[in-house]
Amino acid sequence: MKDRLYVRVCARADEHGVITPEAFTLNGHTLPITRVVERRETRQTKYGGQGTRYLVRVGQNQACLYRDDDRRWYVEDNEDVRQVSHFNGG
Repeated sequence: MKDRLYVRVCARADEHGVITPEAFTLNGHTLPITRVVERRETRQTKYGGQGTRYLVRVGQNQACLYRDDDRRWYVEDNEDVRQVSHFNGG
């Protein structure tokens, strides 16, 4: 099972309440999100509960950013996240 890495997120909400992440902070580095590729409501079977999964692009790399039903943001510790962190000098 992958560990959750909780992150700080800068996001905006539109007039309909749709939340779009714009940047997140991982290992002390703020990573600008250049594009949200996909947004999907998910059931989190590993931990229970529900949330939203955002497939985001940071530079040339992609990673999954999650917002759980407690409104906390996290990424899963895996190779994709390490590449994104490395991209920004992390």
